[in-house]
Amino acid sequence: MQKTLYYKSFIFILKNVCLTAVFVLLLIGNAMAQAGQVIKGTVTDAETKEQLAGVTVSVKGGTNKVATDVNGAYAITVPPGSVLVFYTIGYDRIEFTVTNQTSIDVKLKQSTTQLKDVMVTALGITKEKRAIGYSVSEVKGASITEVRENSFVNSLEGRVAGVNVSGVATGPNGASNVIIRGITNMTGNNQPLYVLNGIPLVNNNYATTDVGGGYGGKDGGDGIGDINPDDIETISILKGAAATALYGYRGSNGVVLITTKKGKSGEGLGVEINSNYVSENVIDETNFQTQYGQGYNGAKPVNAADALGSMESSWGAPLDGTKTFQFDGVKRPYSEAAKGNLGRFYHAGSNFTNTVAFSKGFGDDGATRFSVSDLYDQSYVPNAGLKRLTFNQTTNLKLAKSLTLDLSSQYVSEYTQNAPNVSDAVGNLNWGPMFVPPNINITTLAGPFGNGTMANGNELNPFADPYTTNPYFAAYQLQGAIHRNRFTGSANAKYTFDNGIFIGLAVADDYTSDRNTNIEPIGTGYLVDEGVNGDMYEQNVKQTELNIDLTTGKKIKFSKNFSTNLLFGVNYRKSVQEYFTASGQNFAIPLLYNIGNLENLTDNYSLNNEEFESVYASADLSYKDFLYLTVTGRNDWYSTLAPGKINYLYPSLSGSFVFSELLHIPALDLGKIRLSYADVGGAADNPYQTLQTYAIAGTLTITNGIFPIGTAGNGQVPNSALKPSSRREIEAGLEMDFFKNRLKFDLAVYQKKVIDDIVPVTIDYTSGYNSALLNVGTLRYNGLELAIGGTPVKSRDITWDIDFNASYTKGKVISLGGQPQITLGYEAQDWGSAAYTQQIVGKEPMQIIALDPARDSQGKIIIDPALGAPDPSLAQPKDYGSAENPWTGGINNSFHFGPVNLSFLIDGKFGGKLFSNTNLIAYQQGLSKLTLPGRDLLYGTNQQYASGYYGDWQAADQGMFVYDASFIKFRQLTLGYDFPVKKLFNNKIHGLKLSFVCHNVFTITKHTPNIDPESTYSASIYTQGLEAPAVPYSRTIGLNLNIKL
Repeated sequence: MQKTLYYKSFIFILKNVCLTAVFVLLLIGNAMAQAGQVIKGTVTDAETKEQLAGVTVSVKGGTNKVATDVNGAYAITVPPGSVLVFYTIGYDRIEFTVTNQTSIDVKLKQSTTQLKDVMVTALGITKEKRAIGYSVSEVKGASITEVRENSFVNSLEGRVAGVNVSGVATGPNGASNVIIRGITNMTGNNQPLYVLNGIPLVNNNYATTDVGGGYGGKDGGDGIGDINPDDIETISILKGAAATALYGYRGSNGVVLITTKKGKSGEGLGVEINSNYVSENVIDETNFQTQYGQGYNGAKPVNAADALGSMESSWGAPLDGTKTFQFDGVKRPYSEAAKGNLGRFYHAGSNFTNTVAFSKGFGDDGATRFSVSDLYDQSYVPNAGLKRLTFNQTTNLKLAKSLTLDLSSQYVSEYTQNAPNVSDAVGNLNWGPMFVPPNINITTLAGPFGNGTMANGNELNPFADPYTTNPYFAAYQLQGAIHRNRFTGSANAKYTFDNGIFIGLAVADDYTSDRNTNIEPIGTGYLVDEGVNGDMYEQNVKQTELNIDLTTGKKIKFSKNFSTNLLFGVNYRKSVQEYFTASGQNFAIPLLYNIGNLENLTDNYSLNNEEFESVYASADLSYKDFLYLTVTGRNDWYSTLAPGKINYLYPSLSGSFVFSELLHIPALDLGKIRLSYADVGGAADNPYQTLQTYAIAGTLTITNGIFPIGTAGNGQVPNSALKPSSRREIEAGLEMDFFKNRLKFDLAVYQKKVIDDIVPVTIDYTSGYNSALLNVGTLRYNGLELAIGGTPVKSRDITWDIDFNASYTKGKVISLGGQPQITLGYEAQDWGSAAYTQQIVGKEPMQIIALDPARDSQGKIIIDPALGAPDPSLAQPKDYGSAENPWTGGINNSFHFGPVNLSFLIDGKFGGKLFSNTNLIAYQQGLSKLTLPGRDLLYGTNQQYASGYYGDWQAADQGMFVYDASFIKFRQLTLGYDFPVKKLFNNKIHGLKLSFVCHNVFTITKHTPNIDPESTYSASIYTQGLEAPAVPYSRTIGLNLNIKL
């Protein structure tokens, strides 16, 4: 140890002697060449008056340069008449000619152009664009505030290369599905980590019913939808493993960094008001046949019972206008009446959002911003809606010369009314409007009271099947509510010593309380059929996550050309989830719908605790402003894994070579090659997954001292050898900026390989278990991402900005531990669907499997003579391709004609497949136009009717309902006007802008009849590629008003 100390001392002395010698020689050389003078001064921020460290001060045309110290001071020797250049990241370059001065103090102004070259990276670290060795995409908050959705994430569709965004059609507070560079977990969560002002957010979807299977349920909305887009300043998307490595395993699916707006420094109170009002209307994609009406075997209903029994059959006679019985015993014209049923049932909705923000500066001591936002969404889904009240504040304080404190908090109170049931769940309100026969006007199902009830209050059921709910009863009688209260907050203190070393302490918490209630009242059709007087389900969820980070670091300049920026930190994270559920049947007192009024009540409680400890470090090295290298490492300790398996290290290495610094091409502002590699762990944070768990028996009564343990918990063998998966990724990129940022080009290529993925492996049932979780999955992706942006036209009155992005992502399942495939999600099979998705070794992820009819040796379909159609019993499963769209892209244009601005976004996805249960059902029921040929014929030696013939085809050849999911959409349109406030209001108003906005303008091209190509009823991996009759998509049209005072 003593030798090491001597050695370090020797190196320190030698380095200083050498530096001193070099400095003396330079002084002598300059003195011999010409007489010089020493210029001293201080560099500060022109607005905040803050002293700026690290500002480069150089002699124009020469090699002499220095950097300001932590106090913003500098000293440089220059010849008389020289021009001094002051430059740093994020500020305008400024020049001073030296005459007889000995002191020059400089105030630098922040530059909007230069700020574009600074990006937020992992842990909120701001870096110069040229120094980043991996792909980072940034979206400005202004681009998602005018044309908005209830979840801001959906507004990212088509804006970022390599990021696949899709909303879920599940009502006013539906979840969002975001996949970055393909999936990372073959059977688990693939959503990115969201970080708000340094706070890692919990993004759980507390659905009241499981939405992962074929029978659907309700979408409780995800956590990320709580953020008010008016508060967002920027969104930075970290896509590759090297970009997210400092977040450890939590960043394995990518990271979305959200930075909210801050107060403006200086004096005075600033006020900003943003109001957004839109009308929302259903998009009717259906194009069903309108030639034949309700009935069976080519015949009309002859009485009310016949009509009731055929309400889900359109195999009747040709429509001829004659008066015919319907389900309620009323005779109505046997004519086309269903066209427009979706528009009749889904009324025009409205969404009104108001945000008021106040900002106040404290001179040189910081600033604060506080906002309050109110969202009221009266959904186009009948009797459904969303209310959200949001409070947000950010405060940045300079408590002392070297001490800063940043405070951030957000509180959300949210109420979702009657989130609709989706898929094949009882109570799916979309079933009736979608599938009633062509001669039925959907409004007749409302009944005399307009809510789908009879005089006794029971459900007016127009269908013979009691499990097919009257849509008006589903909308107005089934009761559902989700109450959410959420608080996120953080405090970040930082102290910087005079020698440049800093110490930071950050504490962040994310707390959510959810109460989800579902009531099926007395008189619900299928419950009456079962002899049950109503039922109720209530779930209370409390989730809290605490993060504590302690960091230290320093920027070290070894020489004029070589410097490093060091960071070291530790993190402690604790997560607690509590679930209280109660459900039961038979309300003792009619119309008193609370959990205490149930005669049969079942309670359940579960508690999940997780703790993680981490250390992390990074070193940023730079040489001559053209060569950069970043090395990071993070070690995570898991509480969810068995002893001896809890400790994992995740390293990364990235670098960039700025070749434009060497070539000196006038038109080339930046030319950079980047390369990175990282090994990041995957999720293994499911509590108790390595332990044997047990299910409690039906009664909690302890008999003879015996606790009522029933069976082994989830049927899985406990595996104490489980470990996190590993995501190994290599990425290369090329960036070039031309003509003073008028043209930008960014290309990235990567290969991502996931090994040791945790997948379920089927085992022999005689063991007492049905599966085991093993680290046996291997998955690989190759991808390419391209982003091109530019300003083709830029004049005093006209500006045209254009941004284009495209990406290609191709995946392959390499191994599943000896299994050929794993089954994921499935469609509900009540209507004969046998479709599901699988991970299959050797193929792209998420293969869609559907039945294929028996074929001969030449591949031709074998027709059964008796049926005249394929025999459904001989059909075999076949994979029809992946649900993933390998190609995605978007193009955004923005035009400014003086005070008028116009922008529009077009995006598309290409190459994926989609199985449509809607089209299968329409085919089976005789609604599909494909069932029109041969309606009056008899088929096969059995002489079966057309309904039986087409039914055999539907059951045997379900591949006909697998479609190309490619599409191009005109996604967004904005037309705005900036009022001349100086003339109109004499500077009393600083800004006034009114914009016409439209979202989901129209679909340019698609290949999916009767449905939207993005249709899905869950963000879960288990339902991707499987469409079911969920809520149709909508179009919004309205106005956005922004006022700055």
